[in-house]
Amino acid sequence: MAEYAQILQLADQSWEKGISPTITQKPMWTRADSNSHAQMMLVKMAPGGTSPAHRHPHPQLFYVISGMGIARLDGVEHKLKAGSVVRVFNGELHDFVNTGSEELVMIEVQIFDIKIDLKRVLEQTKQL
Repeated sequence: MAEYAQILQLADQSWEKGISPTITQKPMWTRADSNSHAQMMLVKMAPGGTSPAHRHPHPQLFYVISGMGIARLDGVEHKLKAGSVVRVFNGELHDFVNTGSEELVMIEVQIFDIKIDLKRVLEQTKQL
């Protein structure tokens, strides 16, 4: 496993490009860092920002720290505010809209399927 810092100072880290031009993120726990099957990011979306509707083969959790918005899960809209938790099931179509005048800030957790990871590792081993 690669060396990584156990204590992160997110305030000192740069924001990285997210899934759309209005979204930026800071990794908190990545698959590469942890050698695990989960990933955690601090995500922020600009006022009026959106994410494209998409699906994943794994579930996700979003915890809203601040801001207001809408989460669409398989076409059904749900209002978001600080303290909201969005649970996205694997394969569920989802997207977000920041409906407020401030940034929508969330913690995102992705829980990857160990079978998909093992398949990837086996495919990479075959290529060697």
